[in-house]
Amino acid sequence: MKFGIDMGHNCPPHDTGATGIKQEDILTKAVGTHLIQKLKAAGHTAIDCTATSASSVTDSLRQRTNKANTNNVNVFVSIHFNKFNGTANGTEIFAISNASKGIAQSVLKEIVKLGFNSRGVKNAGFFVLKNTQMPAILIECCFCDSTTDMDRFDAEKMAEAIKDGLIGESTDEEHKSDKKYVLEITTKTVLKPSTEQASDLPKESLIDIEPGDYPVLDVRFEENHYWVKWPDKTKGNRDEHFVFAGHSKVIEKD
Repeated sequence: MKFGIDMGHNCPPHDTGATGIKQEDILTKAVGTHLIQKLKAAGHTAIDCTATSASSVTDSLRQRTNKANTNNVNVFVSIHFNKFNGTANGTEIFAISNASKGIAQSVLKEIVKLGFNSRGVKNAGFFVLKNTQMPAILIECCFCDSTTDMDRFDAEKMAEAIKDGLIGESTDEEHKSDKKYVLEITTKTVLKPSTEQASDLPKESLIDIEPGDYPVLDVRFEENHYWVKWPDKTKGNRDEHFVFAGHSKVIEKD
């Protein structure tokens, strides 16, 4: 899988980050550098989309999205840090499409495990989200002017959490949780077999599925699709399916 990693700002003099207890530019570069290394170590491709010289903020942003689009990355990740009033704290992730929101939820879930307050997945028309041709997320890792967040923050641990959220790695303990999932089909689509399954299945292995809510046992995000564990083998005589994230979303319940 190919990821485009944007270390927010870091493009003086026009595009520089917030100044808090720590400088945003330094924080985004530290997390982004670790993240690229970790994705590559896990066997993925990671493209550094950070601009280093630009004539304006818009030019800086356009360079980042152009590099992601030119390299046909599968997922674009822009890393940032918030600043507000010194009291606000926690992590929030911005996304637009259903596919990108699914990725954002996975990443947020991992970051919250580090102890950060969840501020949720939100919708915003940021330039890098509107002008990329693939699912894109903008992560506000935490607040650089918050003592609470900065005392907790560790660049490598943050990068590890983002990596786990992006490529779907999780511990056995996580799968022992009591969470229940509902697959919401928003547009008529198909349930697909995995590549490995498809080699042993006929062409009719694509199963039509109508809009509606379907309980599933487990879920993870993989390359613009949700992998879901069905409760039985009533769909195509298999209990594992892939469904396009753009036609569906996953609801997590306690």
